[in-house]
Amino acid sequence: MKTINKTILALFPNRWGVGYAVFNTPKDLVDYGIGYVQPVSNKKSIERIKKYIDYFKPDIVLIRNIPKSSMRKCKRTKKLITTISKIIKSQNLKIYEYSRTQIKEVFEQFDVSSKFEITKKLIEWFPFLESLGFAKRKKWMTENNNMGIFDAISLGITHFYLQNF
Repeated sequence: MKTINKTILALFPNRWGVGYAVFNTPKDLVDYGIGYVQPVSNKKSIERIKKYIDYFKPDIVLIRNIPKSSMRKCKRTKKLITTISKIIKSQNLKIYEYSRTQIKEVFEQFDVSSKFEITKKLIEWFPFLESLGFAKRKKWMTENNNMGIFDAISLGITHFYLQNF
C-alpha cells in the first residue's frame, strides 16, 4: 500500500445526522464522530458539513452513493448527498462516491459482510473504537446511534482499498 499523506474526510449522512471520519493514511484515523442533526434537516446537515470541510481542510472527500434502485426510500438523503457533492466540487476538492455494495465487497475479503460484522472488524483494527461498540440489533430495533461513525470509517477503508493505497 502507498502511504501518501492526504487528509481524507468521509461523510455518511444517516437518520441521526452525519457520521464522519478523517484519515491521513489507512492506519491513521485522525478523528471521527457523528454530527447530530435533530430534527432531521438537510439545511442543518449542510451547515454541519461545511464546518467539517472548513475545519479539517480535506484534500479528498468521500460520500455515500445511493443507487437508483433505492431512490424511493432514500429521497431526502439522496438530495442531501447531491447537494454535498455540489459544494465539494465548487471548492475544487476531489470527491469519491462508494455504494453500500462496494463497502460490502471490500469487507468480504476479511470474511465479514453485515454492518455489525464490519463494525466488529473495525474495532479489531482500531481498538480505541471499542467503547463505541454495541450489541447486535434485533430486526425490530432501530440502528444504534454510533453506526454512522462506523459507516463513515468503513467508507474510508473502502476508499483506501479501491484506490490501492
